[in-house]
Amino acid sequence: MIEASLFLAMAIPLLSATAAEPTDFDGLREQYVKLFLRRFPVVATYLGAEGLDPQLISVNGLLRDYSPSGLESERKEWVRLLTELARFDRKKLSPQDWIDAEVMRAQLSLMLRNLDRKIHQRAIDVYLEEPLRGVEWLIQGMTPQTKTTIGTHAEWEVLLRRVQAVPAYLKTALGNLQAGFPDRRMIQVSLKAAGTTADYFDKSLSEKVKGSVPPGETAAFNQLLAAASDAAASFRGFQSGLRSLYFQPDGKTLKPEFDKDRYASGAGEYQWALKNNLRIEQSPKELFELGKKWVEETQSQMNRLAQRLAAQKGWPDASLPRAFAALGQGVPKSDQEMLGWYRDAVQRLVDYARKTGMFEVPDDYRVDVVFTPPPLRDTIDAAYYPAPPFKTSGVGQFYVTPTGDDPAKLRHHARAAIADLAAHEGFPGHDWQYQFLRGRAKSISPVRWLTPGGVEDSASMWEDSMSSEGWALYSEQLVGEARPGHPEGFYTPEERLFQLKAQLLRNARVVVDTGIHCGYLTFAGAVEYFARNVHFVRGPISTDPAVNPSADERTAIESARKAMYRYSKWPTQAITYQLGKSEILRLREDVKKIQGLAFSERRFHESFFLQGTIPAGYFKAVVLEQAKESTRREQK
Repeated sequence: MIEASLFLAMAIPLLSATAAEPTDFDGLREQYVKLFLRRFPVVATYLGAEGLDPQLISVNGLLRDYSPSGLESERKEWVRLLTELARFDRKKLSPQDWIDAEVMRAQLSLMLRNLDRKIHQRAIDVYLEEPLRGVEWLIQGMTPQTKTTIGTHAEWEVLLRRVQAVPAYLKTALGNLQAGFPDRRMIQVSLKAAGTTADYFDKSLSEKVKGSVPPGETAAFNQLLAAASDAAASFRGFQSGLRSLYFQPDGKTLKPEFDKDRYASGAGEYQWALKNNLRIEQSPKELFELGKKWVEETQSQMNRLAQRLAAQKGWPDASLPRAFAALGQGVPKSDQEMLGWYRDAVQRLVDYARKTGMFEVPDDYRVDVVFTPPPLRDTIDAAYYPAPPFKTSGVGQFYVTPTGDDPAKLRHHARAAIADLAAHEGFPGHDWQYQFLRGRAKSISPVRWLTPGGVEDSASMWEDSMSSEGWALYSEQLVGEARPGHPEGFYTPEERLFQLKAQLLRNARVVVDTGIHCGYLTFAGAVEYFARNVHFVRGPISTDPAVNPSADERTAIESARKAMYRYSKWPTQAITYQLGKSEILRLREDVKKIQGLAFSERRFHESFFLQGTIPAGYFKAVVLEQAKESTRREQK
């Protein structure tokens, strides 16, 4: 068993800049990828970095080094790599290499900008989520041993080391936060989350793995229990540190200097992120106005469909609130029934794709639909986490958050609403995309898998969201498109109304995200816009029963506030769904125009996938040239 201090001493030299200078672009790219994965250990775990290079398994035992010296060393690496990258002439690189060079340039620029903006001094969510996700993804990616046990000896070793790394990590985090001024909402939410994460390490972690431990790893499991107890104590200490740092002696009231809105990125920063991170040329103001137009168009479609349904079903009126109230009557009686409905919807979508020839789905394809792990249940209703693409072990999981059999919460999982969400998170959305990509990971440049800043936190680039979330939203529409023998696609009219509501949500996100970060809307104004245009609230925007007597509307208003908090801490993430989908649709139409009757939907989708998880702005020209070349060959 390697002691923690010796383990770190072995790993840290790998981060130094002593490697030989690259002699070509291939060398620089490889050096960058490996340095990145060592600097961002949890991202490395998410991607299964040891599948790319077996020596990188040691990184799975680490958490990111946020110490002042570590961040300064990191800055020097990024500056050096950016300088080296500038040497290369576009004319001397292949089109695919030039795409990689542009991706690298954008990623390095983002990481340097995060350091300059001192994100580490205010992004409390990063410190809470990185250890938790780092442990969860290690377990998710473990190699199966028998029907009930998982993990090689090396995998159990690194899991132990990562949990042992938590106390020092949180001590550094608290030191960094001493100098920063986070948004008041992030402070309040993080205080509770620190306690929830402590409970995960104290209880949930051992319960999750105790039945999966191979006989030869009993000692490692016992050490893991002790390390998890120490990690839990550290998170409770971190929680106390947050309370002492930000709150007055009563432990509930924020100190005046911290009781301020600091969520807005500002129009200049937002514009920079659009161009550098997402390859979007429109201005925030243009997107704000475009989002409002999209909202109006989708509402018109929904109203027409609601009128059709009202006529068929004899509803007393055709308003959208009335339509959703009526369709919301068909709800599961329990969490287990709800989970079964999601599994059934995914299977029906797979069967539909096979029947229509939409995709070539392997006979053994399946989607793992499971309940969300306890620590994540406060922040997500449903989500998908892929298996590590660089590894062959591990299973992607479609999470559905249980309600505790709460009848009020189960109403959010109406039968007609489930098909659309299953298409987004399961098939042909996230699960299909990532399983397809994973099977071809070696043919996709590793640069295009990286997620600078983090996988899913307030320091993230969201570069991959343009592809993954854009594809998932596109999938919702794709299965509803008319096909031979299926003039209305997969959905029933009732399911289509929920699909349009999901589209409306993504349209409205473009409005509120640009609005709150660029000053076009106040936080309260964004909550009202969202409540009225997505949840169709008609009464006062208040959760006080004396002001708004409707329990349903109060719930909707609270949901809108939670959504605004999510968008406030993740600028530009919320817009990637609709903007990513729009890019796919435009690209599809452009390829159709080039290929005419020779256009193949399946070939187009595979061509899109094989460009990797990067925005289409990087590779549109290459895909169009491939389409032209394919057409020329077929015409000969």
